[in-house]
Amino acid sequence: MKRFNMNREQKAALLQRRQFLKFIAGAGVALPVLQSTSLGAGLLLSRQAQAAGEPLKKVIFIYIPDGTPGGASHSYLPDQEFNMNTCSAPLENVKNECVFFQDVDIVGGGGHGLAQRVLGAFADGVSGSIDLALDSTVGATSPISSLRLGVRTRNMDPISARGFSTVTDYQDNPQTAFEKLFGGAIDTSSIGSRRLRKRLEVQQAALDALTSKLGNYERDRLEQHRAGIEKLQTDIANAASASTPAGCSAPVFNPGGLSAELVDTEFTNLFDLQVENALMALKCNITRVVTLQLGTHQSDFGVTGLSGDYHTSIHSGDESYYASYRTYFSQRVAHLISRLKEADDPDGGKLIDSTLVVQVTDMGDGNAHSGGDAAYMFAGGGTAVNRGSVVSVGAAGNHHQLLDTVAEYMGVYGTIAPYSEDGPASGILI
Repeated sequence: MKRFNMNREQKAALLQRRQFLKFIAGAGVALPVLQSTSLGAGLLLSRQAQAAGEPLKKVIFIYIPDGTPGGASHSYLPDQEFNMNTCSAPLENVKNECVFFQDVDIVGGGGHGLAQRVLGAFADGVSGSIDLALDSTVGATSPISSLRLGVRTRNMDPISARGFSTVTDYQDNPQTAFEKLFGGAIDTSSIGSRRLRKRLEVQQAALDALTSKLGNYERDRLEQHRAGIEKLQTDIANAASASTPAGCSAPVFNPGGLSAELVDTEFTNLFDLQVENALMALKCNITRVVTLQLGTHQSDFGVTGLSGDYHTSIHSGDESYYASYRTYFSQRVAHLISRLKEADDPDGGKLIDSTLVVQVTDMGDGNAHSGGDAAYMFAGGGTAVNRGSVVSVGAAGNHHQLLDTVAEYMGVYGTIAPYSEDGPASGILI
């Protein structure tokens, strides 16, 4: 039988978690009330992972607009021998990290103008797209609860939203994103100390929200111990951040000197720079939730090395022209997966072992504006995911089930509101 030996930090984290729960119980706060708050969900998830010696789970959503020629089954899905298709060919070297999905219908159908649907903003009973739901749970103890990066979105058509109310904090400029993440004029203190201060700040805000849910007696008792809670949370943050991960004390923007000019012809360089921003944010424990949006739902943008713009290719009547664009985007996704395989996770292993890549789109076939047979794909996620496979979500399958699967992977399914009445899709998580 395999024996698990906890190191000093893991023992400290477990002890702190027990002390925290004991304290909360002594204050008269029921555990279900605690778990219903961002403070409770985020704190307990991170402490449980650390006590078990497991890396904290992370997620990167990547949005590619306007589907794929003829739908996923025609030009994207691998065949029965797991040979890549025309538009998925660039994923050949990373295909064993991927889960491809058959029979995915986009709830609400395809078409322009409602890209918020891809992350579930319009699902019944939810408070917004899944990145925002994760923002308030797993992100509650992160300095940046969720990070939104763009490549040639020009800050238009954001996919993160609460219903029709979009969230417009996307950073399309890689250098601006880097400066907001890692210092510049905003904060020049070390990454480690800034992370601790921010964690305490966001947890205190969550504590305020918790206090508002309590009765007078519980509130009075909790207020008496606020100073103790602040100290406890600081101790927990210190236990989780005893040392600054390698490369995080003084990160450097664009060491390779790539062009960062905000024009379509530099799409590849801009994408690569945003990928490095995302990876550094994950490695440095600044965030666990990243949304990377490529272009706009109208596809009115071009890319490096291809003529015209994406929208023109889709409706040109030349399927190979459309496919050349869609293949280009698969090249970018392959680059992201490869970098996750190369990057060290400060908790051990590589980032690909603890990070789930979730590829989403707003159409099945962009030329037909259809919503069926959409090219959704997962990658990474370590041994928790049935990688190297093609999974059918069934005749009644839809993309909301895949969002619930993401929530299940991140440990918050049942804590956040479900996106589908049918629950997570089967055959994906192990």
